[in-house]
This record gives sequence, C-alpha cells and structure tokens, in this order.
Amino acid sequence: MRAGLAAAAFFVAFTALSLRSATLSLRASGLQTEVASLERQLAAKDAELLAQKRSDQVEKERLEARIAAITKEKDLMMATAVRDLSSRSALIDEMLKKIGFNPENASADDASENSGGPFIAPKTLPSQTLINRVDFYLQTMHKLPLGSPTHGWMTSSFGNRIDPLNRRHAFHTGMDFHGDRNDKVFATGDGIVKEADWNGSFGRYVEIDHQNGYSTVYGHLGKLAVEAGNRVQRGQIIGYIGSSGRSTGPHLHYELRYHGNPIDPAKYAKLEGIIQTSKLKIRKR
Repeated sequence: MRAGLAAAAFFVAFTALSLRSATLSLRASGLQTEVASLERQLAAKDAELLAQKRSDQVEKERLEARIAAITKEKDLMMATAVRDLSSRSALIDEMLKKIGFNPENASADDASENSGGPFIAPKTLPSQTLINRVDFYLQTMHKLPLGSPTHGWMTSSFGNRIDPLNRRHAFHTGMDFHGDRNDKVFATGDGIVKEADWNGSFGRYVEIDHQNGYSTVYGHLGKLAVEAGNRVQRGQIIGYIGSSGRSTGPHLHYELRYHGNPIDPAKYAKLEGIIQTSKLKIRKR
C-alpha cells in the first residue's frame, strides 16, 4: 500500500517537473524568437544609421564643394573689381593732371578754418588704400566743374577778342554758349550757391562755390532757379538762358575761376566727354 502511494507521488512529481520543463522550454523558445527579432531590428537600424551617415557625408561634401565654388567666384569678382578700380583711378588721375589739377594737393583746399585738435600722422591699411583713393577721386570729381553748362554750342572762347558791343579789343574771362530764351542751364559740379541775383553787366547771375578752390559763374540768365545758400549737384538746373545785363542777345556767359582768378574752362568742359569715352574702353577690355 505504501509502495503504491510512493509510486503515485513520484509520478505526480515527475509529471509536474515535466510540465515545468516544457513551460520553461516554451518560454525560452519565445525569448529566443524575441531576441532574434530584436537583433534583426537592431541590424536594420544600424544599416539605416550607416546609410544616413553616408548621405550626410555626401551632403557635407556637396556643401563644401559649393562653398569652394562660391569662394572662388568671390575672389575672381574681387580681383576684377580691384583691377577695374585701379584702371579707373589711373584714368581719373591722368585726366585731372591734364587740366593741371593735382589730386595730392586737393585736400589742402578743403581745410576748414574753424577746426583743430592734436596732429596724428595718417594711418591707412594697405587693403584700404585703393578704395580710399577711389572714394577721394569720386568726391573730387563731383565737385570739380566738368562738362558743358548748357546744350548750346560755344560762340565765344576764353581770352582776347573783339568786344561784341563797342568793337574794341577786350579780354573775355569766360565762354559764351548759344541758346534760345528759357533753355536750361546746369551746374557743372557740386557746390553751394554763393550768389544768385542781379550783378551789373552780368545781368541775372549765379555763382557756385565748389569748395575746392573752384567756382563757376553763369551770366545773362533770363530766370533764376536757385537761391544763395542752396546746395546743388552737377546737372541740376540753376537757371534759364536770357539776355539780361550787357548782352547782344540770348546766350550764356560761363566762367570758371580758381581761387577767384578766371581760367579757361574749355578743357574742363571737354574732360567729361574724354572720361566717358575712356570708361567705354575700360569696359571693353
């Protein structure tokens, strides 16, 4: 009897262990499947990350190539711009010297009377020298009286001539330009209107101070378009042709003065055309 009970108990225990073992085996199999799935997912993720890394590397190389191309283009443009500025600077320097204007001494004429302070020697970075020189030339050229003050042609030049009214030998301090009444008269350079009024034999008269030692005079005007104290720019209308003052008919009397002394404006009037022609030659290079 006892032997039968023991055998039954052993059988039950053995069966329980078998079931336990089967359960553990199944669980282990499930875990192994899950691990395999996770490993596959991990491998896929690694492959995705590797592909992304390669894509990022390709994009990085593309951007680096683009940056290199832009830098090269910028350097080429800068070199071209510097070469063009050098050509224009040399051109302006040559043209100014042809009319007897020394750019190196121009700044002395611009000195202000009411100014001061400690003297400090000028310091200019080499990279800024060309740009500063071109800027200086541009400022100088804007103020320098260049070109013709009206669209008409010259009828009387600077220097000795026969006076048109009394037919005696006389000295003409400017140039006369043909024009019809109310034809426009233009400022030949930037400056400040020093006088705009009636001035004896000049009739209606405008004088512009160009603030560099130069001044220009426009006489025999029919109407004025500016007032004393106005700032004007080259090409701005300052009046209209008439025959006021000592005159034989509608025309413009134009004078160029340097430190108050009349000088021949002819080469200054021609200079603007020479510069424009030379600019076209530079562009074609």
